[in-house]
Amino acid sequence: MYTNILFLLAIIIPTLSAILCYVIKKPVIRNVIVILSTILMLTFVVGIIKTFMENNGRLVFSLDELNLPFSIGFIIKCGDFLLLSYLIYLGYKLKNRIIIILSLLQFIPLLIFDLTKHPKEIELTFVIDHLSLIMLLLVSIIGPVIAIFSLGYMKEHEIHSKIKKSKQPKFFFIIFIFLAAMNGLVMSNDLSWLYFFWEITTLCSYLLISFDKNEISIKNGVRALIINMAGGVAFVFAIIILYSKIGTLDINELINISDKSLMSGLFPIGIGLLCLAGFTKSAQFPFQSWLLGAMVAPTPVSALLHSSTMVKAGVYIVLRLSPSYNGTTLSNIIAILGGLTFVSASAIAISQSNGKRVLAYSTIANLGIIICCAGLGSYVAIAAGILLVIFHAFSKGLLFLCVGTIENNIGSRDIEDMQGLMKKMPFTTIITVIGMITMLLPPFGVLITKWLALEAAVKFPLVLVLLILGSAFTVVFWSQWIGIILTMSYKKQFKLEKLKFSIKASLTFMLSGVLIISVLIVPIYNKLINPYVKEIFPKDSLKLMGDNGIWIVNNINNEFGGFTPMYYFILIMIIFLTIPYLFFKVNSKKIKKPYLCGENTDDIK
Repeated sequence: MYTNILFLLAIIIPTLSAILCYVIKKPVIRNVIVILSTILMLTFVVGIIKTFMENNGRLVFSLDELNLPFSIGFIIKCGDFLLLSYLIYLGYKLKNRIIIILSLLQFIPLLIFDLTKHPKEIELTFVIDHLSLIMLLLVSIIGPVIAIFSLGYMKEHEIHSKIKKSKQPKFFFIIFIFLAAMNGLVMSNDLSWLYFFWEITTLCSYLLISFDKNEISIKNGVRALIINMAGGVAFVFAIIILYSKIGTLDINELINISDKSLMSGLFPIGIGLLCLAGFTKSAQFPFQSWLLGAMVAPTPVSALLHSSTMVKAGVYIVLRLSPSYNGTTLSNIIAILGGLTFVSASAIAISQSNGKRVLAYSTIANLGIIICCAGLGSYVAIAAGILLVIFHAFSKGLLFLCVGTIENNIGSRDIEDMQGLMKKMPFTTIITVIGMITMLLPPFGVLITKWLALEAAVKFPLVLVLLILGSAFTVVFWSQWIGIILTMSYKKQFKLEKLKFSIKASLTFMLSGVLIISVLIVPIYNKLINPYVKEIFPKDSLKLMGDNGIWIVNNINNEFGGFTPMYYFILIMIIFLTIPYLFFKVNSKKIKKPYLCGENTDDIK
């Protein structure tokens, strides 16, 4: 019974928080609700981890145990049609025929399918294994922290955007509904339930991107809605095809199917359509434009969509389905497309001057690596993909919050305008640079996961070349940005920026999270990732060892690969941490100003 309560709390806590935030208009009370909701969700995280470990790494939830007098499955189906009906209305309101057509392409086939096939309800509606748990933790930890950050940010955002009547009740309502849908999505073992939560995130993304209701935000919100609804159409037809082929919508049965004869005909098409839906949600080329357009939204929205939730739903389903298409032509196609996305997005990021666009392209690139790993499908590749999901969520969430804080203070998100930021905003600058380094250098997890991906791609020369080129490009744009942000200005004194407590606390929490998971990479891999991959590949065994370095060893303790002793990397971190101290010690009188025809002289009369 306790386990069932935890399953329900994952959805109920954010849902109730959303309703209370919308109903209660007083800012002070709403702030208290957001803070209490964050505490409850973090407490839930502790409870779910404890219960998960006590139940040997697997939690299941069956509707039959509730003995309800009504069918929740029927309510979910009604929810599907209500949601699609609202999208049809939205298309009519926006005078957009594409939205109406895409809604009908989901509504009509789904209605015919339910009326003719009468699909059975899955016995185990929710299942939490190691992969589900990882996603659940990311959503329930990073999501509430972003909500806390929003408490300070949204007030300043509305002032800068000249919004007279506050829309924060609606904003926090959508944020928490989004988190509830994501928790439901990653726990679902029924494809029809997963589709329901999938479409809720699609609608929420539109509402959040178009939140400011100006021309550019509405335009980009509609683009996100159309692209993700196209993925929704693929999802519906995948459900119909797979049910007609195997007679169930149980995801676990779908993944563990043993009849190899099914790998021809319609079955791989159904799996491919689900992966296509994942591609749209994770903004893989050529569906990347919606994620780039999402940067017009308030910074918490960008952080939420780009880091721990929306885009991770896309890579989650591709990773989850990997065992079902491993070793097929589809697997090779996915690996190549992921690699192409990685190298293309990384190359484009070099030419960008807008900080949010750089982060957006970097997000697309890293998601490309995860997709590529899912396509490669080996033990090391799947482990690398899941590791990158974790490290990317924390590092990129931190960087989006940092860029939003910088933009609110200097009035620009242009990288060139961030020169001399160290003296204007030293606290934010230090955190930002550390966040960038976690994406670039060892001993942080992002680099280690890229190295694992390269190890996995050794037998696939084309994919290997794509990953090598993409990795080289990432070094360029991160190094370029770090160099600009640490450039010294000619101002004589440092000026410690004034930040609201919610913003400072969120940045500190996210930075701490990045550092902690990097230090704990070995137990994270061995306790959370290795057991999941071991289920897929029972004959193989790889684990991380942390003896003065990070080493991968097989089941007979032979080294598969690894990093040399970490003392070198610790020395790098010590040098880096001394940089702020050296900046404060610089004597401004010794700085020689370049000749700029008087442009840099402040005291001209």
